[in-house]
Amino acid sequence: MIGHCRTLLCAIVSLRPRPAGLALLLCLSCLLGAAPHANAALSREDIERLLDEQFMVGEMQPDMQVYPLFAKNPQAPEAKPELKGYAFETQDFAGVRGYSGKPINMLVAIDMAGTILAVRLGKHKEPIFIRPEGHAMLATFARQLEGLTLRHHIEIGKASVTPTRDERHAFLHGVTTGTISAKAISRTVVTAVAAVVSAKLKLALPDNDLIRLSEPEPKPQQAWEPPPETPETSAANAASANKPTKANMVAGVQGVGDGVDGSGAGRASAGTQGVTASGANAGADRDAIDKANTSAGKDGSSAADAAANPLGAGSATGSASGAVDGDAGMASANGSTGAKPVSSFLANLSPDAREWLAQWQERQLDIGILLAGLALLSVGLIAQHRLSANAARLRRLRTLYLLFTVGFIGWFAQGQLTIVNLTASMESLSSGGDLGFLMNDPMTVILWLFVGISLLVWGRGTFCGWLCPFGALQELISLIANAVGVRQRRLRAALDARLKWIKYGVLAVLLFSVQLAPSFAEVAVEIEPFKTAISTYFQREWPFVLWALACLALGVVVYRGYCRYLCPLGAALASVDFLRRWGWIWRRAECGTPCQSCRHRCEYQAIEQTGKINYRECFQCLDCVSIYQDDDRCLPLIIEKKRTGKTIPISVAKELA
Repeated sequence: MIGHCRTLLCAIVSLRPRPAGLALLLCLSCLLGAAPHANAALSREDIERLLDEQFMVGEMQPDMQVYPLFAKNPQAPEAKPELKGYAFETQDFAGVRGYSGKPINMLVAIDMAGTILAVRLGKHKEPIFIRPEGHAMLATFARQLEGLTLRHHIEIGKASVTPTRDERHAFLHGVTTGTISAKAISRTVVTAVAAVVSAKLKLALPDNDLIRLSEPEPKPQQAWEPPPETPETSAANAASANKPTKANMVAGVQGVGDGVDGSGAGRASAGTQGVTASGANAGADRDAIDKANTSAGKDGSSAADAAANPLGAGSATGSASGAVDGDAGMASANGSTGAKPVSSFLANLSPDAREWLAQWQERQLDIGILLAGLALLSVGLIAQHRLSANAARLRRLRTLYLLFTVGFIGWFAQGQLTIVNLTASMESLSSGGDLGFLMNDPMTVILWLFVGISLLVWGRGTFCGWLCPFGALQELISLIANAVGVRQRRLRAALDARLKWIKYGVLAVLLFSVQLAPSFAEVAVEIEPFKTAISTYFQREWPFVLWALACLALGVVVYRGYCRYLCPLGAALASVDFLRRWGWIWRRAECGTPCQSCRHRCEYQAIEQTGKINYRECFQCLDCVSIYQDDDRCLPLIIEKKRTGKTIPISVAKELA
């Protein structure tokens, strides 16, 4: 696959396709994504091992994709195993999508009262968290759901908070730079549990308006794959090396009885039933299990179970095969664990809308600052001639805005747009989903809406030149380098033109590999150093940090070299430049012949020898707009000033000589 991608990259660089043809790659990649993926379900042996051999697993039930869990009663070792609960994969009941645009599959076990006994995170496609360390972070978060029921209102705080819980509320610690992923995990588990509790256990769902039975959305079948091994799992794997395995699950998963509240006190949920099993369960008679399967398939609950049910007795309403569209009271954290009244307006919204609306309300201040910054930028770009009339003032204002972009939009608000936003959206749309998973990140949504509008007016330059945190970081470092006497090298025009086609090749490779070779794509998207430098503040494994530093160092040698030659997101935005409706940079007849002042001063080398602006490579720095009205740098104005008899500065006279 790598060889094919290299060939494709070279071909695109040499052929130099038209921008409209490059935009066609987006549509073609979506069509390729429509092919269904094979589903690799877990076996009974896999589930037993993943649940730490605490249960014996029966055959999948004929009426529902769940596996009964049995355990022998220690007080009656000769009796047949008792039905203790059910295990299932969330991909069969929930289509909640994570940041990658793909559902996150997990193995979940519940007892006969609907209490979550275990959550095991499978392999996923969430950016940043694909590596072993990141996977372990999501797995740790998922384990906090153990011991909860559908009666719990779940809130997710910051990664630094201390988890707390009582009989009705659970306040979980979040995941740094993983808000959407954490919410997707919680909603996926709760949605799947609610479906099984309603249809299989025949228990009434709690009186919570966020739980609604509906038809499951179309979703691709995600293969269950083993996650990468971490040091935490090495010991566990060594202990079970003599046992056959077909899947390898989450790193450092604790037993069902382990606590998840950080105190080691175990599960603190009302109605949680203790489940014990001896090591002899693994060798129990399978015939007894198979016989018990029959009774488990007829009725998944008993009168005693219903009496002990923390959800309340009765039959669930709705279709037994329906999935649950909701998350049982999951809301964004505001530092408290108390229940919140739901207004009549919120009550009329869908569960998804209520969830992301809560997130937007929580970030009102951040949203307000961002909107103010975008409004200020819009005013400046609309009045660009007044803004750039004074070159020194333009440099100061631009530097201040770049600091705002890096500091607030990037590092604080985590608003770095990335090619992953595009690939995840394509994956979701091509597999029958929507873009709702993005709504939990208001910064990303607002920025993409603004960038979409600015593409029609000014082209890619608005984002690449003003709103990209990593691009702004490169430019600020270049300014510091210039201040200490290090100047960027200006490449020959022919070489610069060829190098600029590399980013289109990178984009094409990413778009096709996302659908044809997903494993390669997971590595290939790391050509973007955004996650390392902006999202994780350089707190990643050393190869990623080294690559990010190399990209920044390239900007010291060649002005914003990564943006101009390698960035796939910049290529994607440039490829739709045909949508731009206006040529907003004013030109004179003398531009290009004889005047070459703007071309020689353009750091991005986006002005052709004829004086024409190449908007696909323009970063909207406004330097040429400033030169256009400067009678000390624009040749036609210099000539006009000389004709009228005004004094020409000595510096200009030397240039003309």
